[in-house]
Formats: sequence, structure tokens, C-alpha cells
Amino acid sequence: MARELPVHATHALLVTPFTDEHALDQRSMRSLVDFVLATGAQGVVALGTTGEFFTMRPDERVEVMETVIDAVAGRVPVTVGVGADSTASAVALARQAREAGADCVMVPPPFYFARSAAAQRLHFTTVASAVDLPVMIYDGADGIEVETATIASVAEAAPNVRYVKLALPKPDKVAEVVARVPHLVAFAGDDVTLVEALRAGAVGSAIATANIQSADLSKLHAAHASGDLAGATALFAGRLAATVLATGNPKSEFIARFKEVLTALGVIQSATVRPPLSPISARAREDLLATMEAVNVH
Repeated sequence: MARELPVHATHALLVTPFTDEHALDQRSMRSLVDFVLATGAQGVVALGTTGEFFTMRPDERVEVMETVIDAVAGRVPVTVGVGADSTASAVALARQAREAGADCVMVPPPFYFARSAAAQRLHFTTVASAVDLPVMIYDGADGIEVETATIASVAEAAPNVRYVKLALPKPDKVAEVVARVPHLVAFAGDDVTLVEALRAGAVGSAIATANIQSADLSKLHAAHASGDLAGATALFAGRLAATVLATGNPKSEFIARFKEVLTALGVIQSATVRPPLSPISARAREDLLATMEAVNVH
């Protein structure tokens, strides 16, 4: 039976490790799962944007979801991303995630052509009706916004739509969604505006920074949940802000940058990303790791 996703918690938005030859690296995937759980993540998300799902064949995506679920071994809930332009493909992936033992599926809107509210509504409700699993709407995937009215109508039409990840840097949008659809659990999805999103009503996060700093994020969520807003802000400013800046600038390199840090930490074996992504320069890597050293992530 699917488990509830914990609130006031960090859900690590996992990278997908590859070998130097661009093959899936199951050993490193398992090592990464163990690392984020040991350092405080209370949930994991596989095959989000950070997980490079867009570079994988369908069979590889199934292999990743099965590997992550097996590696987690019931320790925390697992959410699986089922991003696809084709609604039928997203349905197939959602059913495979259900079969593999996922606790939730995360559904981005269609990416390429049909960006209307009507198309988004049809996509979300069709996927939700195809599986007896909780569903998380992913607002902001590839910068594509899902309007609050659309989120509300989908949640009304599909009772298993239980969660929403709000990944645009718009704290006011978080407050708007929480007020309009109070029964949805809102997770912050933008690393930069994490604290603002929590203040606006988000009750946890699903962000890439949890790959390397789950411990700090766990402490931040605990502080915020206890009402210590100043403490949460201080944790972000003192422990996380430099990491967010160093890994997210330029934004096009953020996946490669997280993999470089994880490789330097010995968590994964290679920082390889698949084309069309490319590795960062030697100078960028040097600067990145110097920043990590400065904030005691090493």
C-alpha cells in the first residue's frame, strides 16, 4: 500500500548516475540513495528533471525506478516522475511505477506543444485516473506554469491528486495555491526561494540541493515546523545559500554540478551527464569544489 509523503521534510530530487560510457550506474544509484537517507532525507524522488529522465529510453526509466525502490527498501516513501509529452506514455510509466512499488507519481505538464489549460487538465486527470496511487502535480517543469485554477480543477476532478510541487520562483503563487486548494500538500520545488515558499505555506521540499545537503535541509524544515522562522532563515543563509548559488549558476549546468560534488564526495563514481547536457569546465569544477569546501561540504 502506498504511504503518505511526510511533511516538514526534505524529499531528495535524485540525480541519475551514469558510467563514463553513459550507461546507467546501478551501484552508484544505490550508494546515492543510502547517502541521502543517512543524511536526513525523509523521501526520495526519482526521474525528475534533475534525474535526466529526458535522456533515457523507456526501459531505462523502468530500470531506474526499480533500482531506487529496491535500494530504498521501504525506509522512506518513493515518488517517481512520469514526465512525457504523450499522455499515453505518461500513463504507461505511471502504471510501471505502481507495479514497481512507488508510493506516488509526479506528473509534469506536457512539454512541447499542448500548453493550454485544457490540455494540461486532460493530461493530469488522465494519468491520475489510470493508477490507484497518489499523484503530485509538478508546476514549473521546464519553466512551464500550471495556473492555480487548473491545479484546483484537477484536484477536484481526481481525488488521488494529493500533492503539488511548486518549482517556479514565485512564493506568492505558493500562497495562492495553498489558499485555493487547502487539501493539497504543497512542496517547495525551487531551491533559491525555499524559505519564502515555506513562509507562504509549503510544508516540505523536493529540491536538488538535497542530493548533497539533506542534513541541513532536514534541520531547516524542523526549525520552520517548530515556528523558528529566524532559525530556518539563518540555516539557509549560513549553510545552503552558497551551495544553491554555486550549483545553480548557470542553470543549464546544475545537474552536472551536483554530479561533480557527489563524485568528489565519493558517493557516485562519475560526474557523467548525457547529451545534450555537457560536463562543466575544469575551472568551473575547481571553483565549485572550493565553495563546497568553504561551507564544509566535502
